Amino acid sequence: MTMAAAEEVDLFAFLSADPPPQSKTASARRTLMAGFCLLALILAAAIAIPAVLVADKRATLESELDQRLRILAESRAQLLGAWLEANSRVAARISESELFRLFATEAAMTGGDLSAGIPEAQDPFGSSQRSGEVNPLVLQLPYMTQMLTDFARESDFLSAYLVESSGKVLIQSNGAPRLSEAGMETAKKLFREDTMPIGPVRASASGLVADLALPVLPVQSDSGSGRPAAVLLLTTPIRGKLAEVLSPGPLSQPGERLRLIQRGGNTLVEVAPGESSPIRALSEAPPLDGQGDISFARRSEVGGGKLVYSAGAAVPGTLWWIVQEADITAAEADFSAFKRSVIAVAALVVLSVAVALAALWWRMAEGHSRSQAEQYRALAGRIESQRRLLDSINSTIAEYIVLKDLDGGYRYVNAAFARALGRPAEQLAGQTDAAIFGLKAADRLELSDAVALETDGPVTGDYEVVLGGASRQLEISKVALPDETGRVSGIVSVARDVTELIEARRRQEQVMAQMVTALVRAIELRDPYLAGHSKRVAEFAAETARQLGAESEEIATVEMAANLSQIGKLAIPREILTKTERLDNDEITLMQSHIEHAERALKGIDFDLPVLETIRQMHERLDGTGYPGGLAAGAISRTALILGACDVFCARIEPRSYRRGIDPQAALAILQQNDGRYDFEVVAALCAVVQSPVGERLIASVQDS
Repeated sequence: MTMAAAEEVDLFAFLSADPPPQSKTASARRTLMAGFCLLALILAAAIAIPAVLVADKRATLESELDQRLRILAESRAQLLGAWLEANSRVAARISESELFRLFATEAAMTGGDLSAGIPEAQDPFGSSQRSGEVNPLVLQLPYMTQMLTDFARESDFLSAYLVESSGKVLIQSNGAPRLSEAGMETAKKLFREDTMPIGPVRASASGLVADLALPVLPVQSDSGSGRPAAVLLLTTPIRGKLAEVLSPGPLSQPGERLRLIQRGGNTLVEVAPGESSPIRALSEAPPLDGQGDISFARRSEVGGGKLVYSAGAAVPGTLWWIVQEADITAAEADFSAFKRSVIAVAALVVLSVAVALAALWWRMAEGHSRSQAEQYRALAGRIESQRRLLDSINSTIAEYIVLKDLDGGYRYVNAAFARALGRPAEQLAGQTDAAIFGLKAADRLELSDAVALETDGPVTGDYEVVLGGASRQLEISKVALPDETGRVSGIVSVARDVTELIEARRRQEQVMAQMVTALVRAIELRDPYLAGHSKRVAEFAAETARQLGAESEEIATVEMAANLSQIGKLAIPREILTKTERLDNDEITLMQSHIEHAERALKGIDFDLPVLETIRQMHERLDGTGYPGGLAAGAISRTALILGACDVFCARIEPRSYRRGIDPQAALAILQQNDGRYDFEVVAALCAVVQSPVGERLIASVQDS
């Protein structure tokens, strides 16, 4: 006989017993009043506990959905942004060529009239065209046109144009159609705003295309900046890339869909490469959050229609947003089933107690004892039937439900939990967490039991346990269970297997790590002297943090921040990064701005760690002489102090364009002599790492590179 059955037999015995001969009327009133109080208490518990469980379930669902939709949208937005950046780098080969810049400079001096001569006062080479002579630009036209045509074909651009500031096309690739109004507006925008715009996606005879505009600087401009002499406008096919980006990914679930929306002027449209009408106007824009992304919410799908959950991320460098939508019905399927089950269980409990109290009232109103006995036997049968029904419902619930007494013994487990353990439910009665999961897991579970008993409400946590011989991750919510007097008599635990969700998070972390590696590779390609620097700093910083006894969160923070610490240098001109002479004050100020560029590039990424703060403070010094904020001791985080010291050490022992690397001991001596700028404990820990086998390996990698 199971424990629940034994309790119901005791209830039947109580209901069948004759009342004492004295004061039957008063006893009946007290019994009836106690019964109604019990029913009210159970009714309150049947309302409160399901409400808490349902609210917690919904909050968990929306939190997980928010995080997953944002991750999916951000990864696709970054993928599309990286593709556009790669096209820009390809196009820069011709826009930055000296021959192309010279032609654009001379053409700009003629005001776009290539048949006119160059005014002598404006000729950068001090020559002028004599009367009757053919403008050399006219003679160069065939060659420049063929050069532009060959570049466009080799680089898979549909057409290419060289446009001057008034919008006049100086040259265009062979076979290119007339420059569109949208393309002309994109070129003019670059002249006006001195940016590198990506024009809006538009439909053409070649399918969906977008215009990419790059400045062609005057030949006399040595700084890599200034007003362009002309604009190189390239039309690139984008339908295939958009179809790839918007296709369902491996983490997508049924009912989810990726959408692309873009803003062009005052117009907001959806771009749908797989539809017969690929560009569709939208009546309203989803609200943006503080980072320029589309906030997570329950709203109408893009273009109007059914309600969905959605969140979006901006594509870097564009007025495009990737929106990830999830159908509400599909997203809430498990939640709806859980809610129905909880309500059904609560209703059955209340119904069972109500039936028992009704039978008790009937017994007290009926005078004939035999009739009463028969009625209570029938009532006991109905209660048993209700119990079986309750058990059948419990057996269909996927979550693991456990009721424990105050000593930690199992009073009840549902079928799902018994199946997970591979043992009959009746064998688990009286068992403890230690007997089921082992001492190590039981210690954490018993600690959460104590917290649940002291907390007014549910307590939720994640636990790793062994079920069915396999390691599983469980999300367990616990709440104290009061008895009819209001005293706590046990603990109700509801557990959900979240192993697959955690594995999905780990896969996303791997994607994040791969993205970081790609960014580091991009930095190193831009400045060869930074090759291996970020990785080396990351390893030194992580080992130094361990030497200081740092927690795992601090170690992960310095390691991630070190890998991304140089990302801002992508915005620094190459000639500054690779200059062989010492930088002047203006160039130093420009170089120091890489921290601000890194902050803007990383601001929209949720690392769940103070990575951005660490990067922002890595060049701050204890005496307040650092940058960008001039922070002093007490205002600088320990992770930033570790990263700053390791970055200086690695930069000193590595060669640069203007000097050789120095001996590691000499680099350490510089840090030790400047104890007013660098933390003494951090420098001491770094010295220990340098003298360790790990440090020797990292230093050897500098000498081998």
